[in-house]
Amino acid sequence: MASTSEITFGSRVANAEKISASVKTFVGFVAPTPETTIPNYDALIVSLKTQNGDVATKKTNYSSAVETRQKLFFKNLDSIIKLLSPIASALRAKLGKTAKPVTDLMAIVVKIRGEKKAKPKDPKPTDAQVKETKETVSQSERSYGSITQNFNDIITTLTALGTDYAPAPVTLKLPALNTKLTAITAANIGAANTFALLKTSYATRTNVYDDLSERTQRIKEQVKSQYGNSSTEYKLIKSLKV
Repeated sequence: MASTSEITFGSRVANAEKISASVKTFVGFVAPTPETTIPNYDALIVSLKTQNGDVATKKTNYSSAVETRQKLFFKNLDSIIKLLSPIASALRAKLGKTAKPVTDLMAIVVKIRGEKKAKPKDPKPTDAQVKETKETVSQSERSYGSITQNFNDIITTLTALGTDYAPAPVTLKLPALNTKLTAITAANIGAANTFALLKTSYATRTNVYDDLSERTQRIKEQVKSQYGNSSTEYKLIKSLKV
């Protein structure tokens, strides 16, 4: 379902198109500036439709990147959070639960699980939230980054054990864990990059809509001045919000 903001943007474009269609029928309309000529006004409307499409594409890309990252960290059967217990069990089975490497490992596991309790919240891709997500993004990236670093520390700890870490499942062996580390690192980069592109696209669209709103107001004022406050021409467009 489209968000309220997306519906609002769509209605603004539709109203601008209605204004354009109406003004084209006004006999003798004189644009007050080059930017407010109907051909230039129409060109701006076309550019906005293109920008709306760009926002939609980047929103989809960001949502996909977020989902990929959440699967790798929390949702998949072999996600980071679900690997912790079998890794710890494999090490306890080999060395005993009171061995120093085991207690060192569990200290890192506790850190990761602490991050999981306050599960990182990726900012949702809506105009209002994107504008107000600097702190949210920072906290989210720190949380995912912290989990990634702690998982790297686990791998470092296990690597140092040599043959003392020899789990049976392939998914727990060091090559698989290193592959997982590479994947979550790439997922972090992907989420950050797609969010930055989305935010830039939102900002561009907002600027273009501000321009459209300004031009619309000038056209309305010109129609009001040229044809009169009570004219049919002005009544046709005055209530259309852009």
